[in-house]
Amino acid sequence: MSFIKAAFSLVMTNKGKLFFALISTLVFLFILFPFDDLSDLVSTQVSKATGNSLYLQFQKLKMSLFPTPGLKMEKVFIQASQAPSINMESLTITPSLSGLIYKKPYGQVSIHGVMKGDLELSLSKGPRTEGGAEREKIEIHGQKLALKDLKELTSLPFQMKGQLQFSTSALADSTWKEQPEADMDLTINQFELPPASVATPLGPLNLPEFKLGHILMKGRLSGGNFNIEKGTLGKETDEIHGTVKGSIGLTLENRPPAAMPVPIFGSYNFDIEFTVKKSFQDRASAFLIFIDSYKSTAPQGSVYRFKISGVNFWHLHHRCTTLVTSATRSRVLLNQ
Repeated sequence: MSFIKAAFSLVMTNKGKLFFALISTLVFLFILFPFDDLSDLVSTQVSKATGNSLYLQFQKLKMSLFPTPGLKMEKVFIQASQAPSINMESLTITPSLSGLIYKKPYGQVSIHGVMKGDLELSLSKGPRTEGGAEREKIEIHGQKLALKDLKELTSLPFQMKGQLQFSTSALADSTWKEQPEADMDLTINQFELPPASVATPLGPLNLPEFKLGHILMKGRLSGGNFNIEKGTLGKETDEIHGTVKGSIGLTLENRPPAAMPVPIFGSYNFDIEFTVKKSFQDRASAFLIFIDSYKSTAPQGSVYRFKISGVNFWHLHHRCTTLVTSATRSRVLLNQ
């Protein structure tokens, strides 16, 4: 007891010096320390920790203590294996107290300047599965993302325009032994697909310009199946507007050395209905001809109602290719 009293008395007597030492240490660590020089070291450690599947580089590094401890990197470049490179203005990582307690990577990640927009990701402890496996709660929110930049990230054969925002909340087992559950809301404003040319065995098929005031989709992933609960394409004032509902088999499998789980698509079933004004119908007659049998007359144009289903989603690509080829053949015959 006397030792504790003596130690407490020493602290109280020298509290001014101790406070000054603490402040000096914090100033050195968070202000004067040359964190920017750690770029090469951090890049090396990240590559080593991920088995050379992820490369990280940045120009500036800052650390904060208040209001919450965090790490901020500026002018960030990320390259993952089997994925396109990503550039961002800043990347902020804020670990959570529960993550430190459970020794888990819980916390928040804020990304600014990716696809000219922002991303917010958070990871926290979630409820266990019915089988008793641990799960994490994952939330991802995207704001003002430019679809124009999506072509470089996904290697799409055509250019899109518009502004994307979405919100996803998921419960997932980090080992992917059990399938995740997720809810998703997605909105695209001022969607635009410029005129494009699709190669077919009978020659190119020219597609007209395609514009939609907005695209709305709300869906849920559960039990290895993604259900589109609500899908709206365009506004009534657009040349095309309609709805889509349905489901598609979607499971996620962990396949090393991929850094992310690989999506596996299964059977699909979609109900599609859309109205086309005569102005667009005249421009896209060669493309719309292959669904002409599903057309009914409407006051301002035509209404198309049909279903698409199959046991394998990748068969849909073959079916669409066949239909496009048929449309091209019909276009050739009409031009003769």
